[in-house]
Amino acid sequence: MGAFIIRRLLLLIPLLLGVSIVVFAMIHAIPGDPTVILIGTDQQITDEQREAIRQQYGLDQPLPVQYGKWVGRVLQGDLGTSVRTRRALTYELQLRLPVTIELTLLAAIFGTIPAVAVGVLAAVRRNSRLDYGATVATLIGISVPNFLLATLLVLLFSVKLKWLPPIGFVPFRDDPIQNLKVMIMPAISLALPLAAILMRNTRSAVLEAMASDHVRVARAKGLSQRAVLGRHVLRNASIPIITVAGIQIATLLGGTVIIERIFSLPGIGSYIVDGINNRDYAVVTSVTLVMSTIFVLVSLLVDILYAVMDPRLRRGT
Repeated sequence: MGAFIIRRLLLLIPLLLGVSIVVFAMIHAIPGDPTVILIGTDQQITDEQREAIRQQYGLDQPLPVQYGKWVGRVLQGDLGTSVRTRRALTYELQLRLPVTIELTLLAAIFGTIPAVAVGVLAAVRRNSRLDYGATVATLIGISVPNFLLATLLVLLFSVKLKWLPPIGFVPFRDDPIQNLKVMIMPAISLALPLAAILMRNTRSAVLEAMASDHVRVARAKGLSQRAVLGRHVLRNASIPIITVAGIQIATLLGGTVIIERIFSLPGIGSYIVDGINNRDYAVVTSVTLVMSTIFVLVSLLVDILYAVMDPRLRRGT
C-alpha cells in the first residue's frame, strides 16, 4: 500500500506543474493592467511612476521569469501578496479556506448519505413508487442549476418564511447554531446536483451487481436479502459509487464560487472572483493552485479507496 501511495503522489507532481503553467498563462492573457487597479483610475501619474510600480511588483519582467520566481516562492510556502490589499495570501487563505472547506463538507454530507441510501432502496424496490419518485427527483436535481436553487431557497426560507438568514457568515466557534443556520441553504444548493448524479449512479451500480451470477448463487443458497446486499451487492457496487462520489465532491470546490457570491460567504470562491475582477495575478494564480491541489488530493484519496476495496487494482499498478 505504501508503494502504491508513493506512485500516486509522484504522478501529482507533473499534474500540478501543468496546472500552474496553464493558470499562470491564462491570467496573464486577460486584458488589463493591474497597476491601474493598484493606483486607482482617478489618480494622475507619469509613465515613469507607473513603470516604477511595475518594477516593484516584478510585472516588467518576462513571463517565464515571473513564473519561475512565483513557483520558487510557492515551493517555499510563500503564495505571494495581493496587489490590491497588499496582504499576504497565506494570511488571506487562513481566513477564507475554512469557510469553503466547511461549505464543501456540509454539501458532501447532504449530497452523499441520502443519495446513496435512496439509490440502494430504489434499486432493491425496482419499478416501485419509491423508484419512480427517485427517478423524478434525479431529473429535477440534474436540471436545476445550483444558483437558481439558491435563489429559490432564499425566497422561500428567508423572504417568505423568515426561518433562515439570507446572507452573512458567523464562524462555527463563535456560534455553532447560527453558523449552521447560515450555511444550510448554501450547502443544500451545492449538494443537490451531487445528490442527483450520485443517486442515479448508485441505483445503476446496485442493479448491475444484483444481476451478477454470484448474487444469484447467494440467493439460491438461502441467504437473506440483507445478507446478500451487505456481503455481495454493496461491496461490488462500491467502486463505481466511490468513483462518482469522489469526482463530484472534488468538483464541489468549483461550485462554491457562485454559491459564495450569492450568500456573501467570505470563502476562497468569492475571493478568486474579486481577484479576477481586479486583475490581481497573485490571488488568481495562487488560489487556483491551492484549489487544484485539493482537487487532486481528493482524487488520490479515491484511488486509495479503490485499492482498499479491490486489492487487484493495487497489485496491478
